[in-house]
Amino acid sequence: MNISKKFEELITTQLESFGCSMGVTHLVIYLASAEQGTKASFEIIGQWPQIDRLLISIEDDPSLKVSSPNRRWYPLQENDILLGVLRVETDVKGGNWPVSLDSRLKALSLSLAKCVSIELERQNKNEEIKYLKNQVNVIIHQLRNPLAALRTYAKLLIKRLGSDDNSIEIVERMIIEQKQINQYMDSFAQLNSPLELPLDIGEERLLLPPNLDNNIDITVQSLLRPILERGRANANLDNRDWTEPSLWPDWTLSPLKAKYAVIAEIVANLLENAFKYAQKDAEIGLTITSKGLCIFDDGKKITKNENEKIFQKGFRGSAAKKKDGTGVGLFLARKLAKQIGGDLRLLENSKIDNTEKLKNPNKKNIFYLELPIKELHA
Repeated sequence: MNISKKFEELITTQLESFGCSMGVTHLVIYLASAEQGTKASFEIIGQWPQIDRLLISIEDDPSLKVSSPNRRWYPLQENDILLGVLRVETDVKGGNWPVSLDSRLKALSLSLAKCVSIELERQNKNEEIKYLKNQVNVIIHQLRNPLAALRTYAKLLIKRLGSDDNSIEIVERMIIEQKQINQYMDSFAQLNSPLELPLDIGEERLLLPPNLDNNIDITVQSLLRPILERGRANANLDNRDWTEPSLWPDWTLSPLKAKYAVIAEIVANLLENAFKYAQKDAEIGLTITSKGLCIFDDGKKITKNENEKIFQKGFRGSAAKKKDGTGVGLFLARKLAKQIGGDLRLLENSKIDNTEKLKNPNKKNIFYLELPIKELHA
C-alpha cells in the first residue's frame, strides 16, 4: 500500500489526539501486507510520539519478540479481514491497565481500522479509474482510423454517383453523422483531463458532444437541425409520417447561452423514446410554440394514471414493458429541463395554457418542453 500524504497526516492526527493519556508512552500502527505467494508482514506506517526510531516491520524488531506487561496489541479489523495492528506501550506498573484505558484503545483501533479501510478502497478505485481511462484512450485511438476511412469511402462514393442528387444527399448525411461521431470521440478524449464533476446532475447524464468551438454561436435551430434530420431519416426508413417545423420563430434563431445547449439532449431523448415505443405506423414529430417545444407521437396513448409516473426514475409505462430500456430517459429529461429554468410535462389535451393551443391537437401523446424564453439568449 502506497501511503498518501493526506492519509499519513490523518493517522498522525489520530495518534496525537490520544497521546499522553493515562500513562501511554508510545503508539505504533502497522499495516498488514503480503505479496502473492509470500508470508504476510506488518509494516509500520505511523507512530506517536514522532521520535527518531527506526521504522521497521514487526518481524525485524527484536524488542518485540519478548513479551512485556506494558505492551498490548489491538487488531485493526474490517469484518473478518485483518488490516493491521495497533501497538501500545505504557508506563503502568505490573501490567494493571485501567479498564477505561483499554476501552478507549479499542475505540481508537476501530477508528484507525475504518481509516485504513477507506484509504484502501480509495486506492483501489483510483486504480480502476486509471485502468478505464487507459482503455478509453485505446478505444478512441482504434476508432479514429475506421471513422476516417468511412469519410474517405463516402467521398469516393459521391464522385461515383455523379448526378444522382438524391443518393448524394444520403451519403452527405452519412458524412454529417461521421462528424458527429468524431465529436463523441473528442468528448471521450476529454475524460482523461481533470474533471470538474457537476453537483446537480446525476450519474445517468447522457453524453452529448459539447460545443467544442466556443467561437461558434449556437441557436435552438442549429441544435435541433441534426436531430430533426435524423428523425426524418428514421421516419422514412419506417415509412411513417413525420412532422417538423417549416417556420422558425425569432426566439429559435437568436444565439443561446451555452448552458441551454442541453435542449438538444432533452429533445433527442424524447424523440428516441417516441421512435422506440410508438407503433410503426404512428406519426412522430416536433412543433414549436411561443414558449417552448412539443414532441409528439400518435401511438398508443399513455394512460392518465401514468402521466406523472413516467417521469419517476426507473418507472416504465405499459407501452415500454416489452421493449429494452432503463426507465431513466424521461426522469433525466425533466430534471435537465428544470435545471435550466423550464419544465417538461405530458399534456392531457391540446391546451398548453390559458393563452395557447396546439395547431395540430389530435395527437395521442404530446410532451411539452417549456423554456425560459427571456433568459435563453446571450
